[in-house]
Order: sequence, then C-alpha cells, then structure tokens
Amino acid sequence: MITERRASSSSPSSHNRQGRNPPPFVPGAEFYSYLAQGYDQMAGTYDLVEGRNTISERVRRTTLQAALGAFHRGDRILELGCGTGRDAVAMARAGIRVVATDVSRGMVEATRLRAQEEGVGDLITVQNLPAATAAREDGPFDGVYSNGAVLNLEPDLSSVAAGLTESVRRGGTAVLTAANRVSLFELAVYPLALRPRKAFRKLGSTVPIPISREGIGKKYVVPTRFLTPREFCAIFAPHFDLQALRALQAITPPWNLVDFANRFRTAVLALERIEDRFGENTFLRHLGAIYLTILRRREG
Repeated sequence: MITERRASSSSPSSHNRQGRNPPPFVPGAEFYSYLAQGYDQMAGTYDLVEGRNTISERVRRTTLQAALGAFHRGDRILELGCGTGRDAVAMARAGIRVVATDVSRGMVEATRLRAQEEGVGDLITVQNLPAATAAREDGPFDGVYSNGAVLNLEPDLSSVAAGLTESVRRGGTAVLTAANRVSLFELAVYPLALRPRKAFRKLGSTVPIPISREGIGKKYVVPTRFLTPREFCAIFAPHFDLQALRALQAITPPWNLVDFANRFRTAVLALERIEDRFGENTFLRHLGAIYLTILRRREG
C-alpha cells in the first residue's frame, strides 16, 4: 500500500512565479515553493522531454546500475528527488522498498500512479518533501539514492548530510550524483568555439539554470549551486566514507549539448566507452560534468 506525506501548504507550489526573478538560494518556503512549481508544471511531459535526452538517460542508467549493485532485496531505501518514479519502480522490481520523495507534488503524484500501474505499489511509499526534510525523517534506512542534479538544487546540503547521518543505518550505502563546477569537455570545447566564459560559468556561488531544454522548463530558471567532487564529499565526510567516485560527461558532451551529441552519435559512443573504462581514473574522476559517488555510513 502506498501512503503519501506532504509538506505544509506554504511550501510546494504556493507561489505564482513564472520562472522570472527567482528567489534567493536559501532554505525556506519561498525557494522550495518556487522550485516545486517549476517541476509541477513539467510533471506531465517530463518523461517525454528528459526521457529522450540520451545523455541524461546514460547518467540515469549508470546510477541505477550502481544502486542495484549496492542495495539488496528487502532493503529500505530513501530516494531524494524521485521525479516521475522510474528509478523507484526499477528498484522495487528488484524487491527493494523505496521511500520516494520529491519537492514537487506533481512528481510525487506521477510516481504514485506509476507504482500502481507497474504493480509495485506495496513496495513504494511517496512523500512530498524537500531533500533537507526528507533526509532526517522516517528512518531507519539501509541506504539513500539520488540521481541527476537534485542535490545541487538543495540550498541546505549540510542538513541533508546531517539528516542522513541519523536516518541511514551504520554501514548503509549512499548512491548519489551531483553536478560539477568544471568539466574537461567544456574546458576543452568552449574556448575552441570562442565561448570561453561558458567553460567557467559554474564557478560562481550560484548559477541560474533552466530546469529543462524544452517547453515550459526552458524559460523556468532556478538558482543552482555546483560543487566539485571534493566539496561535495567534504559535506558528508564527518560520517560517510567515500567508496567510489566516477566521472560522467568528462570527455563526452554534457546534457545541454544533446543535439550536438546526436549529430555525432558514432563518435560520442566511442567516447562513452572510453569514459566507462576510465571514469574512475584518479585524474579523470574529478572532471566530469556529472559525478557518481558511492558513500558508506561509518560504522564507528
């Protein structure tokens, strides 16, 4: 049976902004409401738009594969930023119990419906909560999962780490991805394209980023904080040990250049194979536009 918990009415979707003049990147009802409204508007078309982005799909497949290798049948896992529930359903099919959370009520509803339609509703619980709140509640969990750049959109990442310290059991695993400040591909390509500023645009404290490349999301801009792998892992370091770090989109185009990647698909596929082989290289793993981390909750 699926149960649903929602944030207070002052949080998701209570403000009527249209993607202009976004609020400050600080934790609170105003920011979470603004973020939720953007994704609420996209919930019905999200799979059609993002699901055909071959670059984003590769990140999703890689992260999900890591999760299915780390988690086991019967485990109870927290998902931060469940979107439309594709990953939650995939884990549930493997016998994993998932508490799927998202700041967007529309995304949570999409996950609930998908779980019912796929016959795994008894293994998935949905909750309409921002990551900082979801991380500290409803434990204990055997692990935590987050795909994409969900955690780059959370102003209070320190509270996420602190919450997971309490809610994830000792020895539990965190499979998390995040977006990097720097990308080897961007550092190499943008200057050659006479757009050098784009190679360094993510070095600021926050950067306005549209939540999608198409439709409503193309004009809906959200403040985003990019973090190097070292910065990201340092936030979790007091209670989580790094087990693995892998670069994605280091020598391959980032998600926003998917049209370019599709035009040169044969060459990109060859680069993806190289990246799959060497993505954990000591040098390369710090230079992906996206990176995958596997952390373990410290036993002591």
